Amino acid sequence: MLFFSSNQQIAMPKTAGIPKSILADINKLKTRLTSLEKNHNSLIKDFKSAIKSHSEMLKKQQGTIAQQETTIAQLGKKSVKKEKRKPSEYNLFLKGKMTQGMSMIDAVKAWKEKDTSSTSSSTRQTGQDWQSPTQQY
Repeated sequence: MLFFSSNQQIAMPKTAGIPKSILADINKLKTRLTSLEKNHNSLIKDFKSAIKSHSEMLKKQQGTIAQQETTIAQLGKKSVKKEKRKPSEYNLFLKGKMTQGMSMIDAVKAWKEKDTSSTSSSTRQTGQDWQSPTQQY
């Protein structure tokens, strides 16, 4: 007989294969792994949605803060605009005369007389200063 013949096949010894207990453990681990992956994916989705909602909330709060800052700035500007002006000397004079019992017309006449008398005396004063030269060193 020839060493290699086509009629006969040399049979390899059969291996017993993987024990059923190990295959069962592998299958349990595979199912556990898939369930963990599903949980992990759902946690990632929840985490992403939480981040998205937090970022939207943060944007809203930033918008609210910006709006409050503009409102505060506008209120500050309004208070400056509403600041009372100091009354003029003329108004104070009229008010004083009217509290003394003088009518508005008489108070205005008194102001005009006061004004003309003060301007005529001041023009005389400046005229005298102009006529008398002073030496300045």
